[in-house]
Amino acid sequence: MNKQKIFAIANSQLAIGIWRWNKSGRLAIAIGLGLILLVGTISISVPVIAAGRTQKILSTPANVIWGELFKPDSKPIARVKSGDRVVMETISHEGILPDQGDTVRFFAQGGIPKNPKSTISRQQILSDQLQTKAKVKKTGPGPHVITGPVYIEGAVPGDVLEIKTLDINYRSPYGAISNRHGKGALPGEYPENNAPIYSKVIAIDAKREVGIFQPANNLLPIEIPLKPFVGLMGVVPANPADAANSVPPGNYGGNLDIKLLGRGSSLYLPVQVPGALFYAGDPHCAQANGEVALTAIECSLTPTFEFILHKDMKLATPMGETKDAWIAVGLDKDLDEAMKKSVREYLQIANEKYGMTKQDALMLGSAAIDFDVSQVVDIVKGIHGTIPKQLFPTK
Repeated sequence: MNKQKIFAIANSQLAIGIWRWNKSGRLAIAIGLGLILLVGTISISVPVIAAGRTQKILSTPANVIWGELFKPDSKPIARVKSGDRVVMETISHEGILPDQGDTVRFFAQGGIPKNPKSTISRQQILSDQLQTKAKVKKTGPGPHVITGPVYIEGAVPGDVLEIKTLDINYRSPYGAISNRHGKGALPGEYPENNAPIYSKVIAIDAKREVGIFQPANNLLPIEIPLKPFVGLMGVVPANPADAANSVPPGNYGGNLDIKLLGRGSSLYLPVQVPGALFYAGDPHCAQANGEVALTAIECSLTPTFEFILHKDMKLATPMGETKDAWIAVGLDKDLDEAMKKSVREYLQIANEKYGMTKQDALMLGSAAIDFDVSQVVDIVKGIHGTIPKQLFPTK
């Protein structure tokens, strides 16, 4: 499909997003909807797709919550049908949390401790962050600011919601990384000298897609390649108790922090409540597997999502997909158990999608499938297995 045809079937904002996708080699996923194989207990599914429309959702105080997830009785801020898209603003929590003090001063001094090489002026600070801090009550123990929820018409428990991330745009010229006392991969050891918090402001060069990391001891700055993704995407859990804290992920998705779920990816979630009630937050400009300090480069982003409702498949836990791979997700407070769950989902994918026996798939996994630690800092830890599609021969 050429660019002229793309512009003929979409509004200009969406068309631009698809055209950019095409330039990076991902257009086939955007337009090749067809039959999509889903796994989880995985079965072939015919998705419910209607003619798509696009809505813009702003991250105003009326559209966000802070510290917890939405609940089954939360009032939706938008309603969509399968095949619709939303352009959804998200807000980073870093820089507005109580332990970071005055937000303007925090960014003006380059973080905690002071780092003049990373200063951000008052005029550069995203107004939505300041409005959230001033007007939104923090009602849960988590740090995340979450936009939503979005009601998907026709979604009922037992269905599967596919969230396609079509595009992601940067909202501000900065991000931040933080390490807090008692948290991260080395709680009790860092921050050094028993400091309560150590934060670093990262300048964002959106044009070159790099973040500028300024070491504290006058070493040369380090350029970190940016790979933006939304760390927290979910549907409302059926049990309201699971929504009390925004930090731990679960079968409803939430704070998965899987860096592969960026542009051109899909996340599949089992619907828990009528309408699914999708939400998003915890945007990242970049993250390494593990996220060992506690946060990665937290930065405000505007993703474009497309929703596809699958009525005739079964899925018990989250699963991801990119152009090149399936992503088998394992979640548990015990990292060993999270690994087992990820391996089991991989075996199910190999069996359902490619016809392998689970015994053979286990053998293949030892030789050819990488299992990585998504994060170890969110109470419930994550492992994800990356299953290359090209590994499996097709007739």
